[in-house]
Amino acid sequence: MPKMRKFIITDAGDTKEVEATSFKKAVKSYQGNSKSKMITIEWMTKGGELFVKDQKIPLGRKKKIGR
Repeated sequence: MPKMRKFIITDAGDTKEVEATSFKKAVKSYQGNSKSKMITIEWMTKGGELFVKDQKIPLGRKKKIGR
């Protein structure tokens, strides 16, 4: 069974916890519900390090998103 990680996504004061196997999957699952252009996402790695990243959304292929 794959290791599920908890990603904490902060969007203009709202905080939501998303459980996914990868960073990209967590962002993609969240971006459909959000109208903002920038989110802050933080997660814990396998080694125990805490990462924080500001991510522009939408994330993915521009050809398919603009369809």
